[in-house]
Amino acid sequence: MIQRQLDEISESALLLFPLLKRLIKGDPNDPARLPFRNQSYHILRILQKKGPLPMSAIGKRLTIAKQNMTPLIDKLMDDGLVERRNDTSDRRVINIVITGRGTSFLRESQLALKKIIKANLSELGNEDIRSLDSAFKAIKAVVSKLEKKDRNTPD
Repeated sequence: MIQRQLDEISESALLLFPLLKRLIKGDPNDPARLPFRNQSYHILRILQKKGPLPMSAIGKRLTIAKQNMTPLIDKLMDDGLVERRNDTSDRRVINIVITGRGTSFLRESQLALKKIIKANLSELGNEDIRSLDSAFKAIKAVVSKLEKKDRNTPD
């Protein structure tokens, strides 16, 4: 029974990402959607949540190879959204740090994306909205447990 449920959950998880992208559907030229189309938004979110991190740690979280991370970080630096800083405890380590401009950009992007999502969800009925809310709360609770497990597992 559990194995069948795990198979169904695995299949549903694979389908979840394209479905979630539909929440931000709309005009492809809408500037609010631009940050979400590339990894920059996700890098900034990680830095906002976790604080300064080495490029390799960011890449690991996003499953991006280090050689592919360098141009992404360079672009964010050119835009003034992040900067490189030596780690205070180990000068050999260079951390990526979100700047004030990066934090502002992320906040504005999140507000704009939430506005799009709310508009798209407003097409649903009350029962669908309650069901979706309940489902997201359950997913967040389970993912939180997985994150705690990952923090307790050595690399």
